Amino acid sequence: MKKINWHFQRKALAESYLQTVYQGAVSRIALLDVRRTGKTTFLLKDLYPIALDNGFIPVYVNLWGEPENPTLAITQALSSTLNVLNQSVKGKLSDIANSEIKKLEVGNNVFGKATIEFSDSNAHKPSQSELYKINQLVEALFNKCGDKALIIIDEIQHLASSEKFLSVQHALRTALDTYSDISVVFAGSSRSGVNAMFTDKDRPFYDSAFMIDFPRLGDEFVKHCCDTLSKHFNLHYDPLEVGDFYEEIDKSPFWMMKLMTYLMANQTSLKEGREYIKALMIQDGDFENLKKRLRELDIAVLSLIKKGCTALYSTSTIEKLSKITKSDITTSAVQTSVKKLKSMVIISQYGEKYYIESPGFIKYLEDNM
Repeated sequence: MKKINWHFQRKALAESYLQTVYQGAVSRIALLDVRRTGKTTFLLKDLYPIALDNGFIPVYVNLWGEPENPTLAITQALSSTLNVLNQSVKGKLSDIANSEIKKLEVGNNVFGKATIEFSDSNAHKPSQSELYKINQLVEALFNKCGDKALIIIDEIQHLASSEKFLSVQHALRTALDTYSDISVVFAGSSRSGVNAMFTDKDRPFYDSAFMIDFPRLGDEFVKHCCDTLSKHFNLHYDPLEVGDFYEEIDKSPFWMMKLMTYLMANQTSLKEGREYIKALMIQDGDFENLKKRLRELDIAVLSLIKKGCTALYSTSTIEKLSKITKSDITTSAVQTSVKKLKSMVIISQYGEKYYIESPGFIKYLEDNM
């Protein structure tokens, strides 16, 4: 029995990002999307190994690895990489990445739910010596690797989750500015959090990275999954029907792989698998309680956002919402709804565009109205 590689590699995308930060006009980019859209998997299984193949020395930092002490997450990742640079580099660095991949796979347990518990009251405010260590380690990395150093920082928005982490932002920004030939790829799973960090002129990371929408996997990923089921498990499903469900779950590879595992484990119909995953998503996202907190106008606004509407406060949109709710809607009422949906982390906003933060929730509302 051989282990099957389910990963859908995105080599061209990884190479384009490497080229951007190494040969482009900017040496830092920030990848943006909501949770469970495959960013971390891409960073560890595509960007990291392809960086190695191209002669880079990558350092992967997961800020959720130490949610109450991100300073430690940063210094540990840098130290681990520096410790193996005098050994058989590629093999040892691959071991570091594989360790992170195993953590990711445990967190993605198909029949369980992994959550990051964080309390601001437990957040660690770093000492000056801890902050200085960040600079020391970045300097050491640059001295060892020069412009072939690549720092990958996952869940960067976590540094904006507590005022106690403000000094960490300052220290990290200063170190990266000092050794500006180091390439950096940030990734965030909260558009509002990342947006606040990089576009607010009063924040340490203001204008320090070029922000890029992380592209979702499309039909080719669905075909890859169906082909794998067919080739290795003799399970045959219509790619179009599987693709329809992938659209329903807002193109979330996380939930798609849960579906694949359920189908393998139970060798059942796609319909049964879909119902199981939908029930799992309802429980995981607490959809029932979210729905109870929403008014008719909130749901109507959310529906328009799903359809791509950005002009939420225009006269035509106000008229449309008034017609839907059969009441006189004001601009102020729509603003209140948008603010509420943001505070519930159902939507986020980047520029003029709005994004759904909770995969599958809109479909749940449509099915339960």
